[in-house]
Amino acid sequence: MKPNVLIVDDDTAFLRLIQKDLEGFLDSFTMSIAESARSALEMLSSTYVSMVVSDLRMPGMDGFEFLAEILKKYPDIPVYVMTSFDKPKTREVVLQSGAAGYLKKPFTAVELFAEITKTLNKIAEGGSLHNVTLETFLQLIEMEQQTSTLRVVDKKGRRAGVLFFRDGELMNARIGDRQGKDAAYEILSWSNVSLSIEHTCVFTEKMIQGDLQAILLDAMRAKDELAEAAEEASGAGAPDEILLDSPMPEAPAKPAAPESAPMPKPAPKTPPPAPEIDWASLSLIEIIRMKIKNAIGERSGVKDIYHDASWDALLDQAATVGNNFNCGQLNVMYVNRDNNEQFVVVPGAETTAVALTPEAPWDRILGVLG
Repeated sequence: MKPNVLIVDDDTAFLRLIQKDLEGFLDSFTMSIAESARSALEMLSSTYVSMVVSDLRMPGMDGFEFLAEILKKYPDIPVYVMTSFDKPKTREVVLQSGAAGYLKKPFTAVELFAEITKTLNKIAEGGSLHNVTLETFLQLIEMEQQTSTLRVVDKKGRRAGVLFFRDGELMNARIGDRQGKDAAYEILSWSNVSLSIEHTCVFTEKMIQGDLQAILLDAMRAKDELAEAAEEASGAGAPDEILLDSPMPEAPAKPAAPESAPMPKPAPKTPPPAPEIDWASLSLIEIIRMKIKNAIGERSGVKDIYHDASWDALLDQAATVGNNFNCGQLNVMYVNRDNNEQFVVVPGAETTAVALTPEAPWDRILGVLG
């Protein structure tokens, strides 16, 4: 699931212009629009949103009231405020009110894209994990006493939620506008998930009481009960088997057509077989390059593929953590550096690094090489 940026403005013409200007940048995120703060709040309650860009002056609920509502209900979602009524104190007041950034109208699509990219990169500063066991990772956070905001995406149900940790303790959870223990239980019931990790937590007060291990056990128990109920429901709804004492009556035979010489059927055309690839003759770099090209095509975002032993220490650390939690063998690793450099690292006799552009579909490349 790509990050989703919500643009809020009562100026319909401006929203259409923004949509058109950002069309060329939508490989890395999706965009939603709302023409009022209240319609934006309705959208936030049911739609996964990563970032909000809102006008300051709007009828009904203005930008300051809208910002206050988001900080109360969705404190993990960064908000950029934009305005054409820029005064000396406006920026200062906006940022002091809790906005993540400030944009003065008019601005270019490139300037807006730069701010969106900077904010989304910060949200995922700790990297991303795919097809992980959520319980194992949360136990690691507790053991290491980490402070993190985890954005969890359920690949099967296309849902998303957020878990907040401070010093290894679960402070709060959020799905849409729901917060607290019920939201945590629902997130913990998801099986096939991806995580985006930010090394901050907006909550200082613990909103979910109880030990993490007890919460995990309760969530797993509820998860098992739901699975059993679903299995029973599917079994109860299955039709009974019907046994026939005699065969079904045959349909009356059609009158035979007059005999005539059958027309010969043309032999079906078969495409020529694809040339076989002699994988044994290829180097590891050539194999990786060919796998990515065959699965994704020319626009894979791969800048370079090369052997690089400087990743060995990090691979050893990651493998050790995985072994401690019985996660199995480390096949591939994704790294997102602060300067927006992305790499997929493949361990082996010679460690191989795949350098990617910021727009590269790294999750698909992980699936190809994993």
